[in-house]
Amino acid sequence: MKPLSSPLQQYWQTVVERLPEPLAEESLSAQAKSVLTFSDFVQDSVIAHPEWLTELESQPPQADEWQHYAAWLQEALSNVSDEAGLMRELRLFRRRIMVRIAWAQTLALVTEESILQQLSHLAEMLIVAARDWLYDACCREWGTPCNAQGEAQPLLILGMGKLGGGELNFSSDIDLIFAWPEHGCTQGGRRELDNAQFFTRMGSG
Repeated sequence: MKPLSSPLQQYWQTVVERLPEPLAEESLSAQAKSVLTFSDFVQDSVIAHPEWLTELESQPPQADEWQHYAAWLQEALSNVSDEAGLMRELRLFRRRIMVRIAWAQTLALVTEESILQQLSHLAEMLIVAARDWLYDACCREWGTPCNAQGEAQPLLILGMGKLGGGELNFSSDIDLIFAWPEHGCTQGGRRELDNAQFFTRMGSG
């Protein structure tokens, strides 16, 4: 990798001044210095979470690591006990993985097509994880939404636009449509709710 030019070397010195003690300049690889120079997002993130940089250096991002997102996210959510904790862990996981993707993009470790795929898959994993956790929590509170035959009704989420096409980028908005298969009422809760009420409350909670 080419050394930083003089103007970038000067900027790098301002970056060094911001680094916490665990990220001493002499401990950083040339790749880390380049990414921290060119990406304010990565810089701000690893300053707040120095352990992420250690992970990036020891386990560099791979083009196919999106296949592990579900398992990593499941582990991150394993001790979540309330909605506030869920939202906090989802935001933290999203930022951590986006740092890995930005690192790979800055160093050209993967193709642009792979970047879009990873960002799209990350969004899908976060949406599904939030839906599943909230669905279970709402079922405990209000009962399970069922059709006339007593069959449980899931919340279906349709991704539109770039998410639906697997072309999400760092600045893309996400448009979603919520739906459920059949009308009916909840069963097993403290009081009966129409399915529409259940899913409306769940979606706005």
